[in-house]
Amino acid sequence: MAITNPIRRDYSPNVKDINYLNKTFPEFRQSLIDFVRSYYPDSYQDFNESSPGMIFIEMASYVGDVLSFYIDNQFKENLLLHADEQKNIINIAQGLGYKPKLSAASSVDAYIYQVVPALGLVDNYEPDPSYYLKIGANSSFRSDTNPSVIFRSSEDVDFSDPIDRDITIKTTTGTIPTTYLVRKKVKLISGEVKVTNVTFGSPQKFSKIVLPENNVISILNVFDSDGFTWNEVDYLAQDVLLDEREVSGNTEDGIPPSKLFNYVRSPRRFISRINDRLEMEMMFGSGTDNVANEIVTLDSRQIATDTYEQKIANTALNPINFLSTETYGLAPANTQITVEYLVGGGIKTNVPSRSITKIESINILNSIQDYPTNELRAIFDAVVDSVAIINDEPATGGGDGETIEEIRQNALAFFAAQNRVMTADDYVVRTYALPAKFGKVAKAFAIRDEQINAVITAEQTNTRTERTFVSDPAAPNAINLYVLGYNKDGKLTVLNSLVKKNLAKYLESYRMLTDEVNILDAFVVNIGVNFDVIVYKNYNMNDVLGRCIDAIVNFFDIDKWKIQQPIILADLRNTIGSVEGVQSVISVDITNKYQFKDGSDYQNYRYPIDEAIVNDVVYPSLDPCIFEIRYPETDIVGRARQ
Repeated sequence: MAITNPIRRDYSPNVKDINYLNKTFPEFRQSLIDFVRSYYPDSYQDFNESSPGMIFIEMASYVGDVLSFYIDNQFKENLLLHADEQKNIINIAQGLGYKPKLSAASSVDAYIYQVVPALGLVDNYEPDPSYYLKIGANSSFRSDTNPSVIFRSSEDVDFSDPIDRDITIKTTTGTIPTTYLVRKKVKLISGEVKVTNVTFGSPQKFSKIVLPENNVISILNVFDSDGFTWNEVDYLAQDVLLDEREVSGNTEDGIPPSKLFNYVRSPRRFISRINDRLEMEMMFGSGTDNVANEIVTLDSRQIATDTYEQKIANTALNPINFLSTETYGLAPANTQITVEYLVGGGIKTNVPSRSITKIESINILNSIQDYPTNELRAIFDAVVDSVAIINDEPATGGGDGETIEEIRQNALAFFAAQNRVMTADDYVVRTYALPAKFGKVAKAFAIRDEQINAVITAEQTNTRTERTFVSDPAAPNAINLYVLGYNKDGKLTVLNSLVKKNLAKYLESYRMLTDEVNILDAFVVNIGVNFDVIVYKNYNMNDVLGRCIDAIVNFFDIDKWKIQQPIILADLRNTIGSVEGVQSVISVDITNKYQFKDGSDYQNYRYPIDEAIVNDVVYPSLDPCIFEIRYPETDIVGRARQ
């Protein structure tokens, strides 16, 4: 076969040897000097620093050095592992599917109370059901310890619902009850609901909205002036949303209850992301409004048919005309978009137990028409005034926005997990990716529970019973996930039940079918450090001692420590010994601080430090724990001498 237009290499004498490996100014300069000497020996020979020709050589070297620097820098900024600029790290992380958190909200299960008048019956007294209140979501409450922090209820509370309802007698006349105290549980999330409205004119491809606050936790609701709801998706090409609910089967034909899956085709959708200024940004689609929502249902008792598959099939991409395609969702046009979003969060929102007692506002859903007379309305007003709230557990899970390095590391781990949970490390990564509105896990550690994953079999012999552990293929793979959170002071504490419930529900969508996840509390071992150093004679002992304490505080910075991380005493001594002014380290001792001996502010876990030291390493316990210096100002004691 004949080759047309073959590649030709020119070996004529006019081709000059050029070095393409130069990177720095000296390399460019020397290469240009060698080039001139080789190819123009008779034209120029004065390579003195002050010669006119060297001006042009060095100027060319300068330009080459600058271009080389920017090329290298641009390539480096395209790699998440090596990027330095904040905007590049955020953009690359979001390109990998990880959403940085601007703020994390604390949450808690609190108890809300109301007083209900007694209703006399023939043979008994009970609360009058007509005065059971219905309190809507987004009712707001405040903490006594930090009044600037607002907590909102995330769901409606219906006192007429007997589930999780406690009733006790409040007042009596003699032996006859006159009022009852009714208690229900309510989920509270720290944050304040904000609303912003944006008007759109003619449709624009990929329109954007930037929310004004920089501590946005999550977007709650988005709807337009035409009454349509806009749904948040992971990517704009995701045009089918999955909804799942329980349905009752027909009891007459003996069919058991099953799940009904609703695949909702939602053309009105948007994505959220973080821009370069650490603001929450919303992006809408690019299509025009020529399609309606389509709902396809599939009962789990049925078998998927071709018709069903066709209904949920994705539309082919049409990148040529974005305004006529429905692939990326609709573009808002000639309407007003209303966005309700939650702001706040932060570590300051972790408030102690029994501190959320102030009612900011409550949303009463009862109709005043149910109380026609002034007397009944007066009783109803008294019932509303009796509403009270208190949290028996501390509100935990709140945290500040992620640092640039946290975004980098979390994005790398998130991408490695590939949106699935298979190994124990994957569970840790997915735990740290818990959405901010569900709380924040400060420390996580996952390990397979070999005790649950093993069964004992016995073989009876003539003389004795032999027991061995064998793997049971029918038993689920048990994963023990140990977690901890921060309190309002940034100290480690156990997470409350609500955050753990949210975490369990979140992991349910990612875990493997055969995995059984047990969410447990890790142990916190509070420690102290005692050390002796010898200081050089020309240094002030107090100054050196202060620098040593600062070095130890930095060494035990809780943000750097993980569950089951051992204390390497040699590293600790080297850290102290590297402090300016320290001649030698005489001794370093680790002591255990616990509640019974050292005060109620410490965790009440005793740990035999001396027995845990093997080969100059303080090992953690078999039950996962983490070492913490709770109060560095008092738990680190040093002595210096010259």
